[in-house]
Amino acid sequence: MTDADSGELDSLESGVDLAHADKYNDPRVRVTFRHVFALMMIFVVAVIVAFGSLYARRTQLEKTTDFWGPDTITALQLGDHVELMPGPGSEFEQVELTAFPGLGHLRKALLDERHYEWDSLESAPVVDLVGKPLAPGQFEEDAGEPRVVRLEFSDPHYKRVPPSLIDVELASGTVGPADGSKRIRVNDRVRPALRHQLGLLMKVSEMRYDRRGEEKAASDEE
Repeated sequence: MTDADSGELDSLESGVDLAHADKYNDPRVRVTFRHVFALMMIFVVAVIVAFGSLYARRTQLEKTTDFWGPDTITALQLGDHVELMPGPGSEFEQVELTAFPGLGHLRKALLDERHYEWDSLESAPVVDLVGKPLAPGQFEEDAGEPRVVRLEFSDPHYKRVPPSLIDVELASGTVGPADGSKRIRVNDRVRPALRHQLGLLMKVSEMRYDRRGEEKAASDEE
């Protein structure tokens, strides 16, 4: 093997083209202040965008804490036992939501102040909406008649907060504490999702209740 062949072999192994080695160390290339400043600006913009994204995703609680109170907010955040119960206009078997996969979305829907129409705040109970038909086109066509369900968030294991009861009227997306002191609507984006999620759970409960009745009737026949 000649020296040239050996040099070519070494250059292939090292990944460097010795015939054009000068281009890897070009003395004409200069790092100027402008280059450094451009890199610094890119870094600063990236940091600002990252913090802006974190802020946008962060749950905003100032107004919802005033509305629900700190105990209910803590129960929504940390309560490890959640129950869905029927209220006026609803008939289904009580459902435990503790292991429900979408429970995190339900918590966030009720916690974030951006999910509410704050100009709809009233000093009236949610259950008063039952029996009052909705005006045509007031909400979505599939909203149905007003009916109330009740959510209980509790912390029986650690007992950090007392149980919190929340009434939800599904047709209009109105929520409020079960003591009837006030109510407010969620916005157009959250309303159908809340209605769909809780309505689906109610249907599952009804199917389970009907199946239990059929099984009981079958065992009685035996």
